[in-house]
Amino acid sequence: MIRGLLIILFISFEIISSAQLPAYQQLGLTPPSVNHCTSVKDQFLSGTCWSFSSLSLLESELLKTGKGKVDLSEMFVARHSMVRKIQRHLKLKGGNFFTPGGQFHDVMWVMKNFGMMPEEAYNGKPQGAFNHDHGELDTVLSRFVKLCVRNGITELNQRQQAFVDSVLDVYLGKIPAEFTFKGRVYTAFSFRDQYMDINPDDYLEITSYTHHPFYTKFVLEDKYNWTADQYWNVPLEDFSRITDEALQNGYTVGWDGDANDPDFDFSSGLAYFKSSNQSTQMQRQVAFTSEATLLDHMMHIVGSTTDKYGHKWYYIKNSWGNYSNPLGGFMFMREDYFRIRTVAVIVNKQVVPADIRKKMRL
Repeated sequence: MIRGLLIILFISFEIISSAQLPAYQQLGLTPPSVNHCTSVKDQFLSGTCWSFSSLSLLESELLKTGKGKVDLSEMFVARHSMVRKIQRHLKLKGGNFFTPGGQFHDVMWVMKNFGMMPEEAYNGKPQGAFNHDHGELDTVLSRFVKLCVRNGITELNQRQQAFVDSVLDVYLGKIPAEFTFKGRVYTAFSFRDQYMDINPDDYLEITSYTHHPFYTKFVLEDKYNWTADQYWNVPLEDFSRITDEALQNGYTVGWDGDANDPDFDFSSGLAYFKSSNQSTQMQRQVAFTSEATLLDHMMHIVGSTTDKYGHKWYYIKNSWGNYSNPLGGFMFMREDYFRIRTVAVIVNKQVVPADIRKKMRL
């Protein structure tokens, strides 16, 4: 009888102990060895996940090529992109979506046209500010743009451009003409060319939908694709394979998808479908067409692992701070969620398998 009681107590203790573990540990998940990866940052109250995640990918590329750890300036990119958004919105007479959001190709456009800066040269915070809080800035610029559209302004004159520049100076700070980094003086262009030495054309945005031909490019129908850029389209199995082979070969992958699904739970560090089994091309297409899948967030995939049931999970770096969940700002995303709720991935074209590249005619 005593032995039976001890067994019951032991089992009860094990159940209680298991229930007290973080949800990811209950699934047998442990953070994997990550590919080249810099620290988690915090976009705070700014709609700049696209800049944080894209620059995180480029920081990983710099690590992989032996350049060392570099913290690139998200707000240098966001500032130049915002000016372009205003110009394009006015040119289209208010006909596109005006938002602080963006995509990976917006970062590449800024790098091509304006260069790049490290965070220590331009942090994009007004003097005395600790975090990025763009609520007031976004309101000011949105009201200005609406007023311009209402008055039929399709191009900023010198005075209006000076106003926009002064607003950005107040909220983000002035961009320096040159700066010193690791004992050497650079401009934004020389830092891009001499230190980074990254070719923006080496990166591909890839998606997987059946309403356009596979192995061709099309303009992704999403409001955050405000520049109407084209994405490569491949079958879902190739989409997953490209991601997996990138990780297996020491690269990292940009993630572009839906973070507002109820099954996306960053507080627990998990994203997976709890009550349905979705993973097919058709289910993916229906979710996109019906807008059950929306493109509303970008993150950075830095590794993968399996749980105790043998399910594949991707290990992802977010930009919501390192204090906001039990994984220090990272999270796990199961393969089923990835296949349905990922709108696009961003990869170095070197990782695309040769047989897929041949079909894409790259």
